[in-house]
Parts: sequence; structure tokens; C-alpha cells
Amino acid sequence: MSIQQPLWQKHLYVMDWLIRPIRAVFFADEQAFNWIQKRLGLSNYQMAALVWVKGLIIGILLGWWLL
Repeated sequence: MSIQQPLWQKHLYVMDWLIRPIRAVFFADEQAFNWIQKRLGLSNYQMAALVWVKGLIIGILLGWWLL
């Protein structure tokens, strides 16, 4: 005999273990982005270039490590 969980309990489980960590990462990333932008005094275009270069460097390093 198995005990079925109500739908609202399953929804809370998904919120606790899936949605909240993802939301926390995105908000922390946004806060870090804003802090760096204010600290360095960069425009939005300069920050976009900085993020692009960071992604390029991480991609190259990850590609080198995986090969």
C-alpha cells in the first residue's frame, strides 16, 4: 500500500528543491553583476563585453581541459 502525496505537497517539494536554488543563483549573479558595474564604473555595453570575454575564456579553458 503506497501513500499518495497531495498535489500541493508535490508542488512545494519542487519549489524547495528545484526552483529556489535556481532563483538564488540568478539573483546572486545579478547582484554580483551590479556590484562589479558600480565598482568599476562600466556602462552596460562594457559589462556585456566583459561577460562575453569571461565566457570566451571559460569556454577555451573548458575545451582545453576536456580535450
